Amino acid sequence: MHAELLAPGHRISSLTGLTPAGDVGETLCFSQGSVAAEAETDPSGLTVDATDWVALPPLADLHAHLDKDYTWTAFGEPEGPLEDAIACWAEHGEHHTYRAIKAGARRHLLAALHSGVTAVRSHTNFHLGDDPLRGVRALAELRTEFAGVVDLQVVMAPGPWDGPDDLGRAGIPLGPDLIGGFPHLADDPAADLERCAAFAEEFGLGIDLHTDETLDASSVGLLQLAERTRHWPAGRIRSAGHCVSLSTQDDATRARTLAAVAAAGVSIITNPLTNLYLQGWQHPVATPRGIPPLREIMEAGVTLAAGGDNVQDPFNPLGNADMVDVACELVTAGHLTPAEAWHVSSHGGRATFGLPPARGLVGDVADVVLVRAAHTAEALAERAPDRVVIRAGRVVAVRRRVVSSVLDPHSPSDPSSVPTAEGAMQ
Repeated sequence: MHAELLAPGHRISSLTGLTPAGDVGETLCFSQGSVAAEAETDPSGLTVDATDWVALPPLADLHAHLDKDYTWTAFGEPEGPLEDAIACWAEHGEHHTYRAIKAGARRHLLAALHSGVTAVRSHTNFHLGDDPLRGVRALAELRTEFAGVVDLQVVMAPGPWDGPDDLGRAGIPLGPDLIGGFPHLADDPAADLERCAAFAEEFGLGIDLHTDETLDASSVGLLQLAERTRHWPAGRIRSAGHCVSLSTQDDATRARTLAAVAAAGVSIITNPLTNLYLQGWQHPVATPRGIPPLREIMEAGVTLAAGGDNVQDPFNPLGNADMVDVACELVTAGHLTPAEAWHVSSHGGRATFGLPPARGLVGDVADVVLVRAAHTAEALAERAPDRVVIRAGRVVAVRRRVVSSVLDPHSPSDPSSVPTAEGAMQ
């Protein structure tokens, strides 16, 4: 069978004719959910001709807000910096129902799956109104619904920084995976960081905080997070999202901070799409990029992941759950190579999530995204219109772009399936 004919549910024993990319050569074999040697392939699966396709690691979105998705229009089509987005959410969030939250989150997860994202970490607010835990509950239910197809981690804050942690304690029985928070927005950031970390320790959970989401160089929450969690067990997750102030700090401060972050095992999650949109409104000339120094982070030995952050909500009117767009911005604005950008958006994300490797090496999980492209740069440049998503050796999603024009060599009435020059089917 040719890769063009794959459909959800097909089980694969081997992919042949691949264009080599990364650790994957011309052939990739699967058996019992893992990458196998050629002699150990599952005989019940399909042998697939993948000529003109590359097999790339699956993508991981490590910073989403599924409870806010697709609210931009309903909330008045706002625009502006972070402070304006927060004010808009405070004004309208009370009317964002459990049903709307779950529908938007499911739409996001399906779009992510079709684009090759098999792991999503999402934060959720405590929502205003009579049911403040409706976001946590909706995401916990979707985590069960998508299990085995898209892994979902739910990040819950312990509660408002100006009040008790009662909401957080009420949410613990719903099964949050991690504890979140926004210390840099609190009146006393250091005290709020301590509160979030202590809450996580009380329940034996890891932590993922919004950290230094500001261009203010004096915001040093990342260093404080590293110092506070450096004694934690190695397997307990500690992550920092955004870390924008790193881009405005002097060399000595950055070096000291990143050395502490690496030593403490804190991972950094960059969110270029939303931070490029939200940061820098007060600088109409020479506008700061709003993302941290990515290569410097990696060279310091810190695990770097990426997130799509907001999808068509008050914090970003754009966003579409496709991590390929995020990887492209890591190249354009972050000055990573295409291969590095995919690595951050795949391997970096999986490591930060706590998932096993999916490099295509024997013994790795048999998770891969087939992309019709000559190499990773082309996959990013063309936004990988044709993708086949494989999980544990089974096709779980297929995405194809179909194009036609009066200049095509085959008439619309031609029933044959022939790949066009753009790699689509007609």
